Amino acid sequence: MNPARRSAFPVRLAPLALLLGAVLLAGQEARAAAPKAPPATSAAPARVSAAEQAAMTRGRTLVQDFYAVKLDGLWRAFSPGVRAQWGTLTDFQAFRRGGLAQYGPERQVVQERTFTRGREVYYVRSAAFEKAPELVWAVVLGFTGAQVTTFGIALEEDRSAAPVARQPDGQRRASP
Repeated sequence: MNPARRSAFPVRLAPLALLLGAVLLAGQEARAAAPKAPPATSAAPARVSAAEQAAMTRGRTLVQDFYAVKLDGLWRAFSPGVRAQWGTLTDFQAFRRGGLAQYGPERQVVQERTFTRGREVYYVRSAAFEKAPELVWAVVLGFTGAQVTTFGIALEEDRSAAPVARQPDGQRRASP
């Protein structure tokens, strides 16, 4: 990889990282600020808007394709602004292949959620990966209509400080 291009890449993603952090925080605040209903005699399912249901379904499909390095459909769904953040489809494919090589396949879905901010409906999938199970990464897709108007990945949680046990082979394993 061209060293000049490598150094420019993190700078280009810095605003995206700030946006993703704000999106993740906004989703957590929305859940925390939601009015608490009095206890019901039977549990009623939470009402989710049709737009959020669609974002959940489409987001799952696009993220599964992303993890499988099937990127054409996701790339076509990107708005021009999101495409510009990633460069070309070839650049985006190289980014995904690099992530797969470094972290491995998805191992555990920690949480999936949707929420709405303004006109954008967000799907967030938090997961741990085979080669770094102590790290939880959040993939964020923001939908405005049919277009993906926000896309990014941010470290959501580092569970490496959690209690661990040593196995006979000396490897650290997270405690159950």
